[in-house]
Amino acid sequence: MTVTDTFTPSTYELVAVDAYRDIHKGIRADLFDLTGTAGRIDPSCPGDVADLVRHVDQTVDLLVTHAEHEDTHLVPVMSELLPELNATIQRDHAELEGRLVDLQGWARNAVAAPDGETRGEVQRLYIELASFTSAYLAHQDLEERVVAPELHRVIGPEGVLAIHQAIVAGIPPDQMAASLALMLPAMNNDDRTELLGGMQAGAPPEVFAGTWSLAGSVLEPRDVSVLARRLGV
Repeated sequence: MTVTDTFTPSTYELVAVDAYRDIHKGIRADLFDLTGTAGRIDPSCPGDVADLVRHVDQTVDLLVTHAEHEDTHLVPVMSELLPELNATIQRDHAELEGRLVDLQGWARNAVAAPDGETRGEVQRLYIELASFTSAYLAHQDLEERVVAPELHRVIGPEGVLAIHQAIVAGIPPDQMAASLALMLPAMNNDDRTELLGGMQAGAPPEVFAGTWSLAGSVLEPRDVSVLARRLGV
């Protein structure tokens, strides 16, 4: 049984430390963009198809890495304190990662298809991406509605914050930059102010400067102005 078979959404509960919020916004935005792109590219253009395949690979890398972060830092806590919920999450991760392998296979079929067959292979990839996105959204919903409040119940906000900080500290700079490039445009200005303000207060000045430069390259000028005013930069 998987999350799509067993999970009935409950009332959403706000938590003091929402470790899922920012990265989940970025992942959703990326999956929506990837699926939409697959539906509208020109199948007769090899460059468009090759770009789509590269995007699939990038998304797979993102999702696999995200699951690894959760498995490394959350499983030790959840396996002890929330074993049944942990088992569900682990089954979801295994199923979703298997589907990612399938997506890469369908992407390879699309880019290698002979003339006359590319359109059908791209359509197949689009349908499979849409189906995967639906399943992944259900998994995220479980984490946000159930896992997050349960973690607060068993280890408290301080424990959740410690896990979140450990995850962030273990992300290499290149992965962090790629994640921020997805997350920041998907977040609202309150989210951005909290994230960037924390970095401004606690990270080395050169790290914040690099992140601020990245924000300027991926956000609308109006939003950059709002953030600059709030952060005093």
